[in-house]
Amino acid sequence: MSSKPCAALLVALSLAGCASTPAPKPAVAVATEPPPPPQRVEKVREPLEVTPLELHFSGLRGTTKTSESVAIKNTGNEAAQVSEIRVVGTDAGAFKVLNIPLLPVLLQPGTGFSFSVGFEPSATAAPGVHHARVRIIRTEDDDGPPCDLTGLVTVGTRPADEASLQQILEALGYEVDVGGKSQKLSVAAAPIGDELSAPLFQRAKPGSVGYYLIARYATDETSSFGYYVVEGKKPATRPIASAAKGHNQTLTPELDGESQTSFDPGDAPFGLYVKIGRRLLYSDDKQNTNRVHVARAYPLRSRGRTAVQDAYVVAFDDDGDGDFQDHVFMLWNAKPALE
Repeated sequence: MSSKPCAALLVALSLAGCASTPAPKPAVAVATEPPPPPQRVEKVREPLEVTPLELHFSGLRGTTKTSESVAIKNTGNEAAQVSEIRVVGTDAGAFKVLNIPLLPVLLQPGTGFSFSVGFEPSATAAPGVHHARVRIIRTEDDDGPPCDLTGLVTVGTRPADEASLQQILEALGYEVDVGGKSQKLSVAAAPIGDELSAPLFQRAKPGSVGYYLIARYATDETSSFGYYVVEGKKPATRPIASAAKGHNQTLTPELDGESQTSFDPGDAPFGLYVKIGRRLLYSDDKQNTNRVHVARAYPLRSRGRTAVQDAYVVAFDDDGDGDFQDHVFMLWNAKPALE
């Protein structure tokens, strides 16, 4: 069984729009509510309800052909018409609407329909984040609620062709200053951008800690991840998930088997780790050998630089080139541990 803990920020976060059709998600017991979605704040006109309000895609230009579903429902007390559905915006060419019923459609109260949005960047599409919007037209001068689209385009799978950490977070709807827009960031231990010093964390409130793999731009090696506690001087790892083979150049990659997206560390401090092949990377520099700094932690910020309480982006750099996007996680219900 494979799992994909994205779709609504990985179900919990309303990060709809992964790079492929969502698969069944693992059973995850999260004792507290997840953080809010990074969606725009907009008053939605009645009676039409559109779900989701955002879709996020990623893939190689000239190769990727993927789609996600959008649902429209009349939640009002009177019939509502949908006259046209189209993609608009500067980057509209990378997206298309699919499987639309014959329009116009008059929706009676409580009824609706679904259609798909495809992401197919051309072979000449510019690398980076592409934005567009699905426009749902009711009448000539009256639109229903839109669905915003983002697509992260890459040109290849070589390290030099991968997306940057800044692009990854922008594509997912976050405004975090990671310390530079280029693919290569500093490899020094000094904090950059919004980064804070957090070699170890503690849970912020009673309950489980959420830990979501939101991007993986690395070689397609076997990788697993989780948390660790320090017993004596050695870290004792507690695995919670592993990344699925073939999902290594994408946002919100699928997970293998019985992978989980939360864990309960109790009140003790814990660190985070990734195991890639035989290589172990720890969030605490003291636990790593021959490397200065392999993980950077940033307070999570949504659009408008609004801080998301008790949530962090934790980015790992495997090969020492300073890209810090080999494995990128969202950590929730946590805070830096007191030293």
